[in-house]
Amino acid sequence: MNSNLAHLINDYQNAVRQAIALMKSSGIPIPESNIAWVFSGVIQSNTLEGGIGYFKHGYGCAVDLPSGGIDFDFGENGEIDGFDASRLWSFSKNSNINYGFQDEAHFNDIFEQAVANSEIIYSGYILYYCAKKYSQEGVQVL
Repeated sequence: MNSNLAHLINDYQNAVRQAIALMKSSGIPIPESNIAWVFSGVIQSNTLEGGIGYFKHGYGCAVDLPSGGIDFDFGENGEIDGFDASRLWSFSKNSNINYGFQDEAHFNDIFEQAVANSEIIYSGYILYYCAKKYSQEGVQVL
């Protein structure tokens, strides 16, 4: 996998894990499915521990982490490691890290190449998942 894309995906997934940990510690139950999240009864907009804001939407949530905002959807079975191109691009633009993409078209070309190479697998609804675990350098981790 392209090392810039792998680095971005790793950082995005780490930010989602941070948001999930914060949600759990704030008493928000993590759902077993995206449908369960929709009907969970979690208040749509509120604050988490430390005064960190969140906004519940559809199958996901946007959390204003101190390091920058993260927007994610839960997977069909409650997975938290899914992503899509638009959320990755938005995360990269709101980060103080330069992931090495010339522009959005360049990023989309690299993303689409990873899909074509079966390094990223489409779930059938919005989210994509890494076919294998990759390091930030784009090297497959066993």
